[in-house]
Parts: sequence; C-alpha cells; structure tokens
Amino acid sequence: MTMAGRRSRKSPRRAPAFVSRRATLWTLASGGLIVLCIGALFGYQAVKARSALQLAATQAQQLQSQVSAGDVKTARTTLSKLESSTGNAESHTSGVLWNAGAHAPFFGHNVEAVQTISRVLHELSRTGLKPIVDAADSIDTQAFSPSDGKVDVKAIADIAPALSVADRSLTSGMRQLEDVNAADLIGPLQGPVSDLKSKLAKAQRAASSGATAAKVMPTMLGATGSRSYLLVFQNLAESRSTGGIAGAYAVVKAEDGKVSLSKQGTGSSFGYFDQPVVSLTKDEKNLYSNLMASYWADANFTPDFARSGEIYRAMYAERSDQEVDGVISVDPVALSYILKATGPIKLGNDAELTSKNAVEVLLNKIYLATGDNLSQDTFFADAASRVFDAVSSGKADPQTLLSALVKSSRENRVLVWSHDKTEQAVLSDTRVGGTLASDSGATPHVGIYLNDATATKLEYYLDHKSSMHTDVCSSGDVQTIQTTTVLRSTVPKGGKGLPDSVTGPSKDGKQGIMRLNVRVYAPYGGRIDEVTVNDDPQTIQSARHERRNVTVVPVRLEPGQTVTVRTDLVTGKGQPDDPILTTTPTVNPTRNNVAVASACRR
Repeated sequence: MTMAGRRSRKSPRRAPAFVSRRATLWTLASGGLIVLCIGALFGYQAVKARSALQLAATQAQQLQSQVSAGDVKTARTTLSKLESSTGNAESHTSGVLWNAGAHAPFFGHNVEAVQTISRVLHELSRTGLKPIVDAADSIDTQAFSPSDGKVDVKAIADIAPALSVADRSLTSGMRQLEDVNAADLIGPLQGPVSDLKSKLAKAQRAASSGATAAKVMPTMLGATGSRSYLLVFQNLAESRSTGGIAGAYAVVKAEDGKVSLSKQGTGSSFGYFDQPVVSLTKDEKNLYSNLMASYWADANFTPDFARSGEIYRAMYAERSDQEVDGVISVDPVALSYILKATGPIKLGNDAELTSKNAVEVLLNKIYLATGDNLSQDTFFADAASRVFDAVSSGKADPQTLLSALVKSSRENRVLVWSHDKTEQAVLSDTRVGGTLASDSGATPHVGIYLNDATATKLEYYLDHKSSMHTDVCSSGDVQTIQTTTVLRSTVPKGGKGLPDSVTGPSKDGKQGIMRLNVRVYAPYGGRIDEVTVNDDPQTIQSARHERRNVTVVPVRLEPGQTVTVRTDLVTGKGQPDDPILTTTPTVNPTRNNVAVASACRR
C-alpha cells in the first residue's frame, strides 16, 4: 500500500492535567452542594415535623381532658388544631425526598417510622376522634352513671356508632405501627415512639372496651326485656384460677336500665352436688376433677370464666329452680377501687368500709373476728350489696367510677359471661369475658394460675408476681419464652395468732403452711420444656386444655418462705407477635394480660 493510500491517524488531544482536575473538583463540589442542600432540606422538614408532632401530643392530651369534662365547644376547636398539626407533620414527612430516605441504608427505618407515625396520627385526627367529639356534644356524660338505680340505656345505644368508628380507626392505626420497633430506632426517637405506641394502645383498648360495652349493655340491662344475673364475689384469701372462691352471691335484676338486688346468699349454702351439673370434658376432668362441676367453691378451678359462668348458672338453677341470664364476678380489690368513687360505706355493725381498708376487712379481719364460716360469708355479702346500692343510687362520682372499672378490668377483677350466644360472642373477645385463649393466630398466650390446695384463707398473706420474657425466634416464627413466678408468704411464724377459720382443717394449714397448685399453660400448639422450683428441676406433669399443653407444679410455702417457679416454653408455629401473659389476680394490685416484646420483632 502506497503512502498516498494511507489514511492519516491523529492522536486525540488531551486536556491539560489542571483542567481535568478542575472538572473533577467541580463535579465533586457540585455533588457535595446538592447533598448538602438535600440534607439541609431534609433536616428542615424533620425539625418542622418534630415540632408539629410535639404540638399534636399536647393537643391530644387537652382534647382528652376536654371531652372527659364535657367541654365540647373547646374540644371541637382543639380537634381542629390537632388535625392541622398532624396534617403538617404528614406533609413535612411525605414526598420524593422522604420516600427515598425511607429506603436508604442504616437510617432508612428511622425515616419510615416517622412517616408512618405522622400518617397514622393524621388519619386518627380526621376519622377516629371526630365521632367521639360529635357524640359527646349530644349525650349527657352523667347518663352512663346509674341514678336512682337506673342507667340510661338509650344514651349508651346512641354513642355506640361513634365508639365503633373510633375502635376501628385506632385498631387500624395500631396495626400500621406494629412493625415500628422503638428499640431499633436512633436514640432521640426511641422514647417518643415507645410512648406514642403505649398511649395509642391504651386508647385503642379503651375504645374497644367502650364499643363492646355500648354494643351489649342496652340488651343486657333489659332494654328489650327483663334480665337477671348471678353476681358472685370472689374471695382472694382462698385462691382459684380466676381469683378466689365465690364466698357470696347476689341476684341482680335489670329492666329498661333499672337495676336492683333481688336476692343474696352465701357460697357455702350450695353444698355438694351428687353429680356434676354440666358434662365435663376429658381434659377438664383430668386437670380439675369432677369437683369443678359438683362443688360451688371449685367452679372456677378453671381459668376459663366462660366455663365457670355456665357452671355457676347450672348450680344456681338446680338449687333455686330459677335460671339467670348470665354471671358477673368482682373481687374485694375491685370493690376497693369502686369505693374511691362512692366514698366510705357504713356496714351493719356500724363499721366503715373504705377504699383503704376494704381488702383487709373483707379478706382478713372478719376471719380473725369470727370463726363461723356462715357469719363470714354473710358479712361479705352484706358489704358487697351495700357497695352495689351506693353505686346504683348514683352516689359514685361518674369519672372516678369509670376509672375504677377500667382499672379492675385491666387486672381481670371484673368478669362477665352471658347465656345469650350473640352477647357472649361479643364478650368472649374482650378482657371482661375472661375466656381462655385457644388458637389466637399469630399471638402466643401464656397462663400461670393458682389454686389453693388445703381449703385455707392464707392467700391473704401471699405476695405473688409473675413475669415473662422472650429469648429466641427460630424458623417458622417459633419463639422460646421464659416465665418466672415468685411466691412469698407473709404468714406469721408457725401460723401464730391465726384462727382455724384462716388456717383451715389440714395439719399444714394450722402451721401457716400454704399448699398451692400452680398451673402453667403453654401457648396454643406450643410446649413446656423445663420447670424448676428454686432452681431444682421438676418432673413435667403433662396435661391438655383447649389444645394447650399444661403442667401442674405443686408448691409448699412455709411462713416467711419465698419459692420461685421458672419455666421454659416454646410457642407454636407462626406465632411471631408479642406474647401475652395472663395470671391469677391476687391481693397484690397488678396489671394482667401483659404483652412482652416478641423475639421475632427485634
């Protein structure tokens, strides 16, 4: 090929080195400036969102106080401001920038958490709270407190739709916040987010309870025909799974909201039944024997109050030839809370029953004063009926009474069962229903229940605390759980000074020794792997109840002694939610149905 045929190839000109470096620096600087601007904008919006959320928290507290006090006009103004504040928070945490931030590594879940909270609060202010304020404007809050023995059932029915809307809205909000784990967030967010979830959960429980009450109370209080209920008073000095033996009872009549006591009696008057009054399942017989359905004091051996309600009703019908429409249970601690609303009550012996002395008088002093069981039960029934009369007459302060009932419900001290299947279907999903949890889907339930084994009244001297924590989440969303139950006796040494009416007929009892059967219920589909008493391994006594594995741990507790029962449990498959611990209510005031952090949500 000739030189003329060749094409000339010239090397491309290179930019001087200083020009290349300048371009690179300019690119980096521009990128840095953009990042800085984005960061500044993000920070600005974050500060604005935080301010809006802090203002909203204050406004929400003001709104609650205003609605409770009946100041509806001011509440409407506050609600409007709350909607504006939450709207600002949502607008400052939405858009392309925040949506991109939610997917960023390391801090993305913090961004997403703030977005979710802002969205949920704004939705609640628009849809969940407005019906409550509107309803409060048209309904006299005094209507929900008995006056002259009557409750305004129409007022309760009128507020039912608003409560249902609030319940649905709060429940939806809680579900949206399920995946927001405060422990996973940066330090400044942990406290506020945890506090917010706690307050929303409390509001949701209150709305749910209110919606349920409004749904069933009108008919249960005789809006469509007269009703009658067996009101039983659980004596915590002799432990049973749901609290204590039913030492006294009364029959409550209800018609068009007017309630009255028609009959009173003692538990000891029922005696033994030749045959069980209901057919017991194989599991019930194995765990609790035929006594559960043939002896009044043992009807609540089972922790399932719905089952106890059936048995109490059947026993009453057999002894009186009269049927009741349901069973309601309260205990002396609940009565002490109610006495804060009624004020002191004069008893038949001119003594005074107050919120401070009620538990001691009803569970201990009467036994020290008289050894006659009939006299003790009669005194108990008289005291309870006088408290009932004070409440039904309208003597109780409405707000304080409501708080007392809410607190009693939170501790499982007020339980209700209805013979009406439609009403019971509603009650069974609530805390006051006292139904033993079976298959609860993704939520594992653990139960620790106490039963006195020697017919004493020594559990007045029992300090009891049960706790639970999760350990590991394995494949299939199976959690391992540890429970700890601490039982401490404060009985005087050797039972000194205690009469037979307290120590009971057994040799151990006369020495002040408690004998308890502690029953531990594993979650549905789960199992019990290990049990120790004071760190000594125990043989696991296997039983079943409602397809839940159960073990019985006998405990002997001498005066002054502390016994600690620990268990290792495993949940069923597909149970990643926070486990819930339910225990026997005792003399110690304590929350019940307590949820603990799931090992699968960490």
